[in-house]
Amino acid sequence: MSAQYIVAIKFDKANNTYRLNDFISGQVTINFTDPNQKRLEIQSLKWRSEGAISYQNKESHKELQKIMQNQGPQLLHLNQGEFTQEKYILQEKNTFQFKYQLTPYADSRILETYVGVYIAIAYEIQVDLTLSNGTLIQNKTPFYVQCVGIDRMGQQINFRELQQKADQFLITPDRLMGSQNIQNKQGAKFKIHGIIDSKICQFQEGFNGNINVEECESEIRTIDLQMIRVEKLENKQGKVLEATEIQLIQIVDGNITRGIQVPFNMIFPKFFSCSNLQFKDYSVDFEVNLVVIMYDGFKITLNFPIQIIRK
Repeated sequence: MSAQYIVAIKFDKANNTYRLNDFISGQVTINFTDPNQKRLEIQSLKWRSEGAISYQNKESHKELQKIMQNQGPQLLHLNQGEFTQEKYILQEKNTFQFKYQLTPYADSRILETYVGVYIAIAYEIQVDLTLSNGTLIQNKTPFYVQCVGIDRMGQQINFRELQQKADQFLITPDRLMGSQNIQNKQGAKFKIHGIIDSKICQFQEGFNGNINVEECESEIRTIDLQMIRVEKLENKQGKVLEATEIQLIQIVDGNITRGIQVPFNMIFPKFFSCSNLQFKDYSVDFEVNLVVIMYDGFKITLNFPIQIIRK
């Protein structure tokens, strides 16, 4: 049985999460499966750190295929190097350190790690071990990026001037008809009010507020908060706009007592949401729907466009 080798990558930070201009450091270890082997002859041992916007599920969307037919992944970050110039790796000296800065590539900018329907933003470090006989052994490990203090367009946020004001809402038949999504029946009577702490939401604090069903003649089955992400890709070839649900939480179960104030808090999911962004042909934005569903099929949906930021 021929000897085998394993390339192991380990970051110094336990959560593998970094921010713009952070130094990313760690170590790569070449493990020998044969304990009696003293050294390994190699051609090279190299590393490459890369971040990119890539497209996925193109085969299921003809318009997306048309728009992105001549485009590959958009590089956001690129750094690379070589661990050693030596042609041998000794078993007792088989660990190599790496350290580099998280900086944007060319005219790109660092964006948050994100997993969407048609857009994905991902970062990883890859190590290539080429043996003397030309055999290539690879391993790669993802790391995660957060954009702190950056607005949708990539500009610095002045938190002293940022106004995160509360937004009161009132839901009645007169206020909803013609302006919001409502599946009504003739003569329905209801009065629901509440408050949203802010439509500008810090990622760590989520979407917060309260709701009060003051009057509703129908029996309530459930009140939910539905988080929607809106991905848009647009260039000279066309436009794709996709709105998908990424989270649904129930804040009221059953026919709630009238006049009671119910607080709510929605925490944003780590990978399926990010700070709102607009970069070249791509944008990712978010909305929260407050959905009231009755047992008789009566349904009210109130929409809140939100801006997610990190502080």
